[in-house]
Amino acid sequence: MLQIVIEKSFKKDVNRDKKSGKYSGKDFKTLKEIISSLQNKDSIHPKFKRHPLKGRMKGYESIHLKSDWLLIYKIDTTYLYLTMLGKHTQVYQKYK
Repeated sequence: MLQIVIEKSFKKDVNRDKKSGKYSGKDFKTLKEIISSLQNKDSIHPKFKRHPLKGRMKGYESIHLKSDWLLIYKIDTTYLYLTMLGKHTQVYQKYK
């Protein structure tokens, strides 16, 4: 089981998305389930479009929780780093 490292940007993103009212309790439940699966090194259903990122974000991966709500994270041998959460524009503008 991987240890979770929650980065400051991820905490801010979660708080922003909770306050926005755009995401339901069910959406956040899905987020928790995905994080748990990643932590336990379980497979992720293909509908979530898990894929590695390129360019400046090489080494990170993305999961589509909804069509335009992404979880950005990084996994090494010991840790699961929760890095960012948000829409495409929110996530990728940080790396331009």
